[in-house]
Amino acid sequence: MGRILCIDFGKRRTGVAVSDITRTIAQGLPTIEHKDEQHLLKALLKVICEQEVDEVVFGLPLGQSGKPSKRSVQVRSFAGQLKKAAGLPVEFHDERFSTVRAAHVLERTYFDPELKVHHQPRISHGAPKHKRAVDRIAATIILEDFLAARRG
Repeated sequence: MGRILCIDFGKRRTGVAVSDITRTIAQGLPTIEHKDEQHLLKALLKVICEQEVDEVVFGLPLGQSGKPSKRSVQVRSFAGQLKKAAGLPVEFHDERFSTVRAAHVLERTYFDPELKVHHQPRISHGAPKHKRAVDRIAATIILEDFLAARRG
């Protein structure tokens, strides 16, 4: 049994996370910055090979009502391309609020419990490093939720 790769698909940046071999722990990988879907596809195929992945899960952006969105169609389309290129099974998992949760995780890392204040982050919220971190954490959260749903 290999690892599970989770993809938080984006137009210019895509967050990725991978499970351990036992499929119990999720770990974020570096966010992939890409110009187009072909560039992303090549980068993901490389990650799949390097990480010995045998299953892929995509975060599926649903509307707040739980219904598919326009973005859901794009994610499913790209997932089909990856499935064909990699020859691996592809699953989808509801990603609602994963980016918000990721931003909260990132903000909490700056909280000083002794002083009961937040330290000013070294990077602003609009900075590329912050966005890459949010994408990576969001992919990790989606994968953790997916793994928990499988166990439960």
